Amino acid sequence: MDGSKALDEATQELKQVTQPGDAAATTPTQRNGRQSGPAKTDEQSIDYDSLGIPKAAVPAFEEAREMFASLGRKRTDEVFACGEMLAKVRGKAPSQESFERWSKQACRLTRRGAGNYIAVHNNLRAHRKILVGCGMPAAAMYALATAEDEAIASVVADLKAGKRPTVREIKALVSGETHGAQPCPADIAGADGLKALARAKVQNGVPVLIERLRGMLSHIEEARVPHFEGKKVAKGALVEKLEHPARRARAELQSLAVFVEPNAEASSNWIVHPAHFPHGSQWEAVSQVLFKLGGREDWPDASDLGGWLVRDVVPAIEFAVGARLSKDGSTR
Repeated sequence: MDGSKALDEATQELKQVTQPGDAAATTPTQRNGRQSGPAKTDEQSIDYDSLGIPKAAVPAFEEAREMFASLGRKRTDEVFACGEMLAKVRGKAPSQESFERWSKQACRLTRRGAGNYIAVHNNLRAHRKILVGCGMPAAAMYALATAEDEAIASVVADLKAGKRPTVREIKALVSGETHGAQPCPADIAGADGLKALARAKVQNGVPVLIERLRGMLSHIEEARVPHFEGKKVAKGALVEKLEHPARRARAELQSLAVFVEPNAEASSNWIVHPAHFPHGSQWEAVSQVLFKLGGREDWPDASDLGGWLVRDVVPAIEFAVGARLSKDGSTR
């Protein structure tokens, strides 16, 4: 694999994660190395005999195909799961060429796209827990998976220390580029230091928040299915999945996007709280939805829950992540 080209692709993909624009406007080659078009392929359209794949191995290949058909933009843990599945079926394919032909037909994956998933599984699985816990974007993992063990260990150490290395920084580690020592933002004086700290917070925090919101959307999509069947949504189970993530997401949003202001209801002007978003704005709606999701006592009754999710919650979170839920539950 051409390491430079793969890393350039990864850099472009990370930009998609941090931009609030319409995710549907991105080009096919910017999506995890996937080609355009639906991943789901009719089983009968794949001629396993012509690929030389033994009949006994077909169920494993079909399981992998169905996994890709059911997932949209993948969360960190799903990237690992897909990599593990692809590595498994590649070992059952009679040749690399046969595997590549199958992955293109069944999963809409280019050679590089399949290689990215497998490299993540093969080279980063020892650090899976920390990477999933930090919600590292797929693009960053694709870049990290090509690094030497020493560089991977360095990035993992940074993650454990609370830092979030960028794709560009990982690329420098992979290529062996050396740069003059850069001062830590916390050691830069004055306005320049404050601006550097703010840039670092946005650079590290936005991908984490977006990943959290995407996970919440996924839970909502699963839970709202009964609503479209005329049934009640299971409120208790959904509360357990969304209440605490919503509280954290709202705190992260306020930290990233607004300053502080005096509390108008307090007698002293030194009592401050995060400023409000402009009244009537889309981001105000996002903040209010997250506030309500973060307190189960504010949720509607089970009989009205499905309508609230569809009418208020999903549109607000879709706006926040810059993507819409498709009918299969993936974001696009």
